[in-house]
Amino acid sequence: MKTARHMKTFNGPNPGQVKKLYRLDPPIEAAGSKRRYVIVSGVNVPFSGDETYIFPADESGKIVDFTELDGSFRGAIDHERALAGAGYEVA
Repeated sequence: MKTARHMKTFNGPNPGQVKKLYRLDPPIEAAGSKRRYVIVSGVNVPFSGDETYIFPADESGKIVDFTELDGSFRGAIDHERALAGAGYEVA
C-alpha cells in the first residue's frame, strides 16, 4: 500500500491557503527523479475557485519544482482526495 504521512502544516501566503508536508512511501516519480516529500496546497483563488495541487518538496517543506503532480485538481480543497488521486492513502 502507498502511504502519505502528514509531517507539518504551513499557512499562507494567501488568505485561507493551507499547505501540508507529507512523507510518501514509496517515493513518487517527479520530473525524472523519485521524491519522498510533497507539499499539498489547497487554496481558493479569486475568480477561478478552489484548487488542490501537489508539488515535489524537500524534507523542510520547500517546494523544489512547481510542476503539478498527478492527483492535483480544481473544484475543491481536499488534501486526502489529491493524494488518493496520486495513488496514496493518508496514514
